[in-house]
Amino acid sequence: MKLHWTQNSIKNHLQRSILLVCCLVCFGWLVSNPGIAQPVEPIMIVSPGDGSVVTAPIELTAMVQPGADGLVRVSLFDKQGGLLARQVMRLSESNSDALEWTTRLAFEIPVEITPAILVVTTLDQAQRPIAVRTAGLSLKSAGYAKIEPTDFTGPWLQIDQPEPGTVIDTSPLVVRGQVSPINDYPVIFSLVTERGGAIVARQLAVETPGEPIDFEIVLPFTPTSTIRNMRLTIRQGSKINGVYAILDSLPISIEP
Repeated sequence: MKLHWTQNSIKNHLQRSILLVCCLVCFGWLVSNPGIAQPVEPIMIVSPGDGSVVTAPIELTAMVQPGADGLVRVSLFDKQGGLLARQVMRLSESNSDALEWTTRLAFEIPVEITPAILVVTTLDQAQRPIAVRTAGLSLKSAGYAKIEPTDFTGPWLQIDQPEPGTVIDTSPLVVRGQVSPINDYPVIFSLVTERGGAIVARQLAVETPGEPIDFEIVLPFTPTSTIRNMRLTIRQGSKINGVYAILDSLPISIEP
């Protein structure tokens, strides 16, 4: 039994090391080619991967690009959307480098095993989501865990227009790019205010998950008398009501 545990430990360590190398290579490529894919991949959940069976506490390892305040939120929801656990942490200040980050998330469940979703969110200074990444898990109250490797195939979203930090003064905002949906839920484009409310939203229908879609989305908005720091968000929902499966965003300013 001791030898079996040692072999599994070595296997898991090697898988994690390989995934971290792949993540670093991908981050390096994205940062060195800023005009090719915007926004860059801001979160990569290294472990546990989608489909993992876990016991408490969950050991989460991720590559994260923190926002302006370095805030990262980790949440665990059951299949009904009930919150099982949550942590909010402040990492280093915002920079272009990805951080390898590990935390442990404790939970309790009243049954032997139950499905859940692990959600990692980076937040901006206004507490708006910058990015969201998720992993579907099976929670066990006791016994052995089975950690699946993360299957990273590259960024799901490429924004060609607008660029981050774009200042606009006339309606509409036109968003162009390509998306490879991760599920069959619509892709939702929103302009979000400093208080977190959306002033406009449009949907892009999905026929085949994983198949790239070239898009041009028009977002009309009402002219403003003051400068507004908005965030353009692109997201997909999940089977759990109110929980995003994936989200990326970029800052936009609207001027009079």
